[in-house]
This record gives sequence, structure tokens and C-alpha cells, in this order.
Amino acid sequence: MKFVSRALFYICFLAYLPLKAQNVTLTGTIYDYATYYVSSFDPQTGASDFQLFRYTLSSDSYPVWIKVTFRATMLSPALGINTETAILDLYTSPFLLENDIILDNRDLSTTTTELRDLTGAPINLSVFIQDVIDVADLNAMLSSIMTTGRLADGNYTFQFGVASGSTESACESASPIFETRTIIVESPSAINLEYPGGALSDTSLLEIFTTYPLLVWSSSSCNRCASFVRVAEFNPSVHSSMDEAIQDERRLPFDQAQEWENIGIVNSYQYPLSGALPLEYGKVYVWQVKHELTTTAGSDELLSSIYAFRIQDVASGTTTTSYHPIVQILQQVLSEDQFNSLFGPSAVLDGFSPSGTYRINGDSDDLSAAISLLSQITNGTASITNVEVQD
Repeated sequence: MKFVSRALFYICFLAYLPLKAQNVTLTGTIYDYATYYVSSFDPQTGASDFQLFRYTLSSDSYPVWIKVTFRATMLSPALGINTETAILDLYTSPFLLENDIILDNRDLSTTTTELRDLTGAPINLSVFIQDVIDVADLNAMLSSIMTTGRLADGNYTFQFGVASGSTESACESASPIFETRTIIVESPSAINLEYPGGALSDTSLLEIFTTYPLLVWSSSSCNRCASFVRVAEFNPSVHSSMDEAIQDERRLPFDQAQEWENIGIVNSYQYPLSGALPLEYGKVYVWQVKHELTTTAGSDELLSSIYAFRIQDVASGTTTTSYHPIVQILQQVLSEDQFNSLFGPSAVLDGFSPSGTYRINGDSDDLSAAISLLSQITNGTASITNVEVQD
């Protein structure tokens, strides 16, 4: 029990937003992270070694008595907790403020007995626990923490309350004004490259028909990740593996001093017309994606596998039309006669380019999902039962 009351004391501060309780104001900043590692907390003291929040508590008249309360609940199907469950409910004893004070999570713990206001004057403080997580749920949480080192995926709801009064007894009996916030904790999933390419074993099955491909990948639960990409040529006379090739001279980024091209928070990237070395027909290329995410333990990296693709040689005698990626995959999925009857010269879909609106089984979806489904057909894990063309 002691572990939860101490370690999760700081997580509760995630919910603090500017609010007022009578003549008291709390304002400050919450530092947002993509992943929260419990190893960043000291279970023996409740101390943390990173900045989670920094707030200034002030009043328009002094002295004033203050009482602060914290409550954290969770809903985590990953742990089998399907109803909102209390993690921790604690409160401070009323304390007297003569001046503004800064609350920083690195200065607070359940063993804190004294803080100092902005003038340096000491303030006596005690923290009491009113409720903690059930033993069975605690064991499930601790098991997850021991396995992954971080909080289990789920919705964590935090309530922060401030009560104030002109006397200690008035503060003790005053009703707090609460601010509530729910934070979704998600562990970034693996990055799945969707298009173009695949394993290097048979690049004849990985051919595309444009030197400016649209690179597409998927990864859930990474809305705050920065995406990076790199592309390099695979030369079988020089490179023994895709990993060796991707570490060699890169086509993207153009600057060889940079290993990765920063492309923001996206899940697809059009190979640029400028700012990169051009790709060439008849050659094999490898590409990879990286996500960077900020965590309570610093910066983490998540790497995708490496995919290879070949740009069809102009001299092969087959078409080199630069089709949209969706149409390029259909060219691989359909027989030559089927494809030409739909997309060939003077066919009903000659020159067709998707509008960007996709529907799978009647539901709206995105380009990544459409390419993923077509890729399943290409590798044989799914099959086409019917082809229908709508005007």
C-alpha cells in the first residue's frame, strides 16, 4: 500500500489546471509526456527526479489557510479493471500562507514536513491518505509495472481540490473547489510499414512504377510522437543486408551528416522533389521509420523494420506510368488483363487517382488502412472475391 501512496502521489498532479477557491489562485504548467515510467519515482520516499509540474499558489489577501486534496482513479481494461477504481485519495492538513508559494513535484513527497514560500519562510505541512487501491487491483498494477516499468494503458482521472479560509477551522470545514481531468495513458505500438516494399528476398514482387513514391506506415497510440524517415540504395555488390545499406549513404536525408529526416507527426510521406537525392529506375532501395517520444525518463526511440522496394526499369518494356500508390498495388494484385481493362489506355479508369476518401466494408477509413488491406491480398493472407466499378 505504501508504494502506491507514495509513487502515485505525483501522478495526481497531472490534473492540475488553473482554478480558484475563494480568494486563492493556482496557476502553472503541466509537462506532458508520451509515456509515464514508474521507475522515475522513488518508492521509498515518493520523490521524483524529473519535472512533472510547477505551479504558483497565491491569494489576493494574506494570511490565508489552505487545504489541498488529491484523488486518482483508473479504468484499465488491460489490467481487467473495467469500472472506475480508486488508486489514491489523499489530503493535506490546513497550512497557513503568508506569501505566494511555488509547488514543484520535485519538492514534494508523502514524507514532506516543510515547504518554503517565495520569501524563504518555512511552512509546516502534512499529507494524509484517505483511500488506496484494492489489494487485487494493486497486485495487477504492480505486476504490469514490474513487467514494463510504466503505468498500464488506461484512462486515469485526477481531481485536484483547494479549500481556503480565514482560520484553520474555517479552512478545515470549507468545501474544496475541484478541477477534474482524464489522461489517456497509451504505450506506442510497433511501427508497421505498409507501402512500398517488403522483405528483400524477392524484389520482383516489390516493384513500383514511380521515382517519387508515397511511403506509408501505421502505428497506433503515438499522437505525440515525432516521425523520422530515411531512404538508401541497396547495392548487392556492396551491401550484405538491408541494415548495412540503410546505414550507408542515404538518398534521404540529403545531408549525410543527418541520419534521419524529421517529418513531424504523420503516418505517410511523399518522397520529395527537392531536398533529397533522386531515386532511379531499375534500382533497389530500402527505407525505415523512427518515432521519438518524450517520456518521464527522457527521450525514447521506436524503430520500424526495414522494407525494400525496386523501381521498375524503363528498359524492361513495361509501362512506367507513375500511378497513385493504391493503383500501383492494384497493378500487382490484379492480373495484367484485369488491370489493363480498368486502368489501361482508354479504359474506364485511365488516369484515375483516388480522391482520398476510402471505405472498407462500408466504413470510412484512411489511406494506410486501404494499403494495408491490399498488401494482405498481395502477400496471400487475403483474397479478392469480387471487383465492382462505380461511377
